[in-house]
Order: sequence, then C-alpha cells, then structure tokens
Amino acid sequence: MCDRALVLPGLVPLTASNVDAVLGVHDEHLALAAHVCGFEPGGTGGQQDSSTLTTTVHEALLAVAVIRRLEQEPQRRPAYGGLSAGCVTALLAAGVLDEADCFRIIREVNSRQIEAHRTGRSGTTLAVLAPSEDDARRLVEEMRSASVPSWLSVDLGGGLVAISVGDCDIDAVRARLGRLGVVVLDQADRAEHSPCTVPGPDELAGILAGVEFRTASAVVISPLTGKPVDNSPEAFRRMLVDQSFDTVSLPRLVDGLCAVDGVAAVDLIAPAKSVYVTRTRSLLQGRAEHRLLTLAG
Repeated sequence: MCDRALVLPGLVPLTASNVDAVLGVHDEHLALAAHVCGFEPGGTGGQQDSSTLTTTVHEALLAVAVIRRLEQEPQRRPAYGGLSAGCVTALLAAGVLDEADCFRIIREVNSRQIEAHRTGRSGTTLAVLAPSEDDARRLVEEMRSASVPSWLSVDLGGGLVAISVGDCDIDAVRARLGRLGVVVLDQADRAEHSPCTVPGPDELAGILAGVEFRTASAVVISPLTGKPVDNSPEAFRRMLVDQSFDTVSLPRLVDGLCAVDGVAAVDLIAPAKSVYVTRTRSLLQGRAEHRLLTLAG
C-alpha cells in the first residue's frame, strides 16, 4: 500500500444535498460545531445550498462533512495540505488542533469578516477563468494599471484564479475583466488572501494566540510556499497568518505533497462537483496516484 497525502479544499460551495447530508446526521461533530459557532442545526432549513448560509455556518458545516469523511479513512497519512479555509482542517487532521479549536477559529474569523462587510470595510473576491495561465498572471498587473487595487488571491492552475479587489466599483471591475476575455465565475463579498483581508494580521495573530496548537503527527505543507511547515506550534500559527494575506497556490501545494518522502499518491476530499476535483486531477496526471474522497450528498 502506497503512502497517500491529502489535499483539503478552501470554502467550496455545498449543494443542497451536501447541506442536508450534514444536517441529517445528529452526531457529536454537528453538535460541537453548532455549540461553538452559535447556530441551530434545525433552523437552517432544508433543500438549501450553502449560498443561503452565513459564511460561519457554511464553513462549519463543510468542516463537519470533512471530519466525518476522514473518519471513514483509517489509514495513516504522511502529509496534509489545505488551501485557505482548508488549512484549518488540515491542521486538525494532522493533530495540531482539536475539533473545538477548529470551530473556534472558524467562528472568530468569519464573525469579523461578516461585520466588516456589514460596515463596508471589506473588499470583494472574484473567481475568474482566464484564457491561459499566463493571462491569469497578467490580470492583476493590468487591473493595477487601471488604478484598481487588486491582488492575486488564489491560484488553482490552468488559468483558474481568484482576484481580490479593494473598495471600488465592482460592476466596473467585472466589465473590465470581460473586455480582457476573462469569465467571472463567482463573487464573494470579502477580500481574501490580500492586504485588505479581515481580520488583519495583528488581530488574526491575537485570535490564534488564544488557541492551543500542538506538534503535528504528519507533514503539513504550506499553500503559500509549497514547503513543509516547521513542526512547532508557533510555525503553524505563523503559517495560518501568512497564508491569509498572500497568494495561495494549489499547484505549489500539490508539488509540495508529491515531494514528501514516501508519498506516491495525493488524494482530495471535496464535494463531487467542486472545481478542485478537475484541477487536482489535472495537476497529478502522470505524477502520482489519485483518489477523490467525496463528501456526503
């Protein structure tokens, strides 16, 4: 049996079926998520996808789904890597965080983002598909040349990226992207992986200082550098802060997992229809074995 590393995705959309599958099982994971994050599982309603939920509840339900799916995988994994919100569940899987602290981080970060959006202090993140990887890399420079404060937030490879923009006319930004031949796939009302991200570096560091971090039982790869994170509580805290304000990259993450000694396969845990499915499979083609661990629903 080959050693299999694991990719944990960011805040991917959940279908109504995914949401119902999480809420339909009343176990200790859902009870803990509801208690820590302050929601009533029976009050979210049925047949609703994640777009109808607050980001706090969305991320908490995604974490519950991931935790349950991991319980079905008894084999020890030598390495984990997460993108964005997936960094928290990656640290949980590697034994750095316990489950309650995982949900606590979700609550504290998302509550501040929601408040920032309510008071108009946050930017916007656009998921876009550019004609090529080179075009995707040039996007930010072209936007900045038009005096649009913008940053490359997430790179999934193949021209699929997320761009964060500061306080500006978002309709004008979308129109400009269209003129550049870029397809806008999704929009989030918050800036991610950029200097505009809320909570800021000092506030996020303060949140994490109140959480117990441990040494890891496996290698943890940074989505920022593609390198293993030093196995110390402070290094893991630093990784969570650093990756929140700069570009995270799925290609770099996959490269880092493939480079871990003994790893011959890299699996992905995600909803069946997530964009991560095709992108991860493409990045691993001809390099390593791969399996999709589909979330319930």
